[in-house]
Amino acid sequence: MPCLHLSGRASPALMGIAIEAPDRPAGMYPAMLRAVRSCLPVYRILLAHTPGHVVLVVGTVLASQLSLLMTLWLPWKLVVMLTGSQVPTLLPRTLSDMPQKTQVLLVGGAIVAAYVLHLAAEKLIGWLCERGAQQQWQASEKTGLFNNQSKTARQAYQRLLRSAAALVFAGLAMAALAALYPAMLLAALLWCGLVPLALHVAIAWRPSLAHGVRDALNRLMSGFVQGGFFFALAFVVWQYWHDALPPLFMVLVALILLRQALQQIAFVVLHFAALDRQRSQVRALFLPGVQWQAPAAVRGPFDELLEPARREQWMREILRAQLGLPLDGMRLDVQTRTLGAGNIKALFVRPFGGEGGASHGFLFKLLDHARDAAAQQEADLLDLGAAGLPTFEWLGKTRVSGFACHLMRWNTQSRRTNGTEYAQGVSALRIRLMAFEPPPGLVERYRRSRALLPERLAHIRFDALLEAAARNKAQADAIESLRLAWPSLVQAMQAMPLQLMLPHLSSNAVFREEDGSFRIHDWADWRLEPLGAGWPLSQHMAKDLEHALAQASAVRALPAGVTAQQAGLAARLHEFERRHARENYQGAVNMVAGLLR
Repeated sequence: MPCLHLSGRASPALMGIAIEAPDRPAGMYPAMLRAVRSCLPVYRILLAHTPGHVVLVVGTVLASQLSLLMTLWLPWKLVVMLTGSQVPTLLPRTLSDMPQKTQVLLVGGAIVAAYVLHLAAEKLIGWLCERGAQQQWQASEKTGLFNNQSKTARQAYQRLLRSAAALVFAGLAMAALAALYPAMLLAALLWCGLVPLALHVAIAWRPSLAHGVRDALNRLMSGFVQGGFFFALAFVVWQYWHDALPPLFMVLVALILLRQALQQIAFVVLHFAALDRQRSQVRALFLPGVQWQAPAAVRGPFDELLEPARREQWMREILRAQLGLPLDGMRLDVQTRTLGAGNIKALFVRPFGGEGGASHGFLFKLLDHARDAAAQQEADLLDLGAAGLPTFEWLGKTRVSGFACHLMRWNTQSRRTNGTEYAQGVSALRIRLMAFEPPPGLVERYRRSRALLPERLAHIRFDALLEAAARNKAQADAIESLRLAWPSLVQAMQAMPLQLMLPHLSSNAVFREEDGSFRIHDWADWRLEPLGAGWPLSQHMAKDLEHALAQASAVRALPAGVTAQQAGLAARLHEFERRHARENYQGAVNMVAGLLR
């Protein structure tokens, strides 16, 4: 089958979705101003209820950053001493009068002490924030708001205070730059103004970029820090070229200060971005007069592709460019169904107004990035074995704005099954799947990807089963008997031929054709298991399997030794392993007697 490739403008994938955000992405400056405004009342409450913790945390953060600054500056001093250079080292006179070896020893010890102080300060910050958040929560006198609220409160409290301390540190660093190297300060302010302005203009010009900016904010801030440092280096080179460079030790100290200041500014942006994503939770946690109300779900790029105007645009582009359909004067009637956990959308399209347009339709399956593995699995199956499966006609795969999209053709006269038809259809489809011979290439690919039932059976925990049957001696004895017989059962499953199965076959995925046959359009979670696995357990299972094997053997060449009894054993072992994997040990114990029979 051909593989479709859609070229077009790609929209960035939204990997981390904010808890709360506007429907239309805001520019850079409005978003930050909104975050700051929402945090100001919280800061007032923190100062009112836990002023001591606020002062201690801010002071400890400053001490931590100053210690880190010393760990960056003192090694340069140490190198200068070891090389015997006459460059001024900015050391106190008392230390400068000491012998050089003593100076080296003291500076080396100071480096270690500064780093230890930095680590101790970080630990103290975490402890203070945990205590402060607990006091703040008790002062709000609220009952349970949402799950994981303690962790959210602690993280928000720490972000609020760390952002304040980072602003203070950045201000002090800029003041030091103003006194030490004013020209460097002007370069830093220019960089800090141009980068946000460029992002704001880019988002205003193309609002879809806001999703990418929000998604890649960590990388953008890292680039902001690194770019600012290299911008400052370029400025230093420019001054050197014009013979306006100050002493080297001043340049080095200024560069270290600038880098630390840029890092703290980046931390402020990241902290406020995180607080903005959780602003409804943070305000409900810390503001006494604010109740918790879950915000509306945020629409990301995947949802935007499903909007009527947008979806018709990319659907027409695929049908026209890849299938060569004349769509002029035709309209598309679209019905959307949700599959899985909402991250797979099935779009049934009926073209109207063109020649032969009403006799067949098209199924577009759009899969979110969370289902990339399922998308590949379905495409691999239908690329290799669609001809022998009860499926819609497979037309190929493509990508729409980075999301996987599968295209099938379906008969518009077919319809979804009702309750009675679904039960009948599932029975017929099980036989069809049993009769399907998986292509060797598909089997080899699956074996390299997933463990088959015999391999999973090797990890059964009989100790957990015995613990579940501790009060029932008959069941405990049966488990011991099963343990002894287990190697032969695993060996029997290894000798069974494989069949395709769908563990979660819902009525949404089954259609009935005009001739009474049934079709499946959702193959996202198929498995390969020993013949009979997945068959429903019942009193008449042996008879049903005997009938199914007779029909399957008329289509597929099965080994002569495969019997209904062996297929029934595969069905029981599959269900036994499924219960064990879900830690339903008592349910697995209840099956032991049937397995022994």
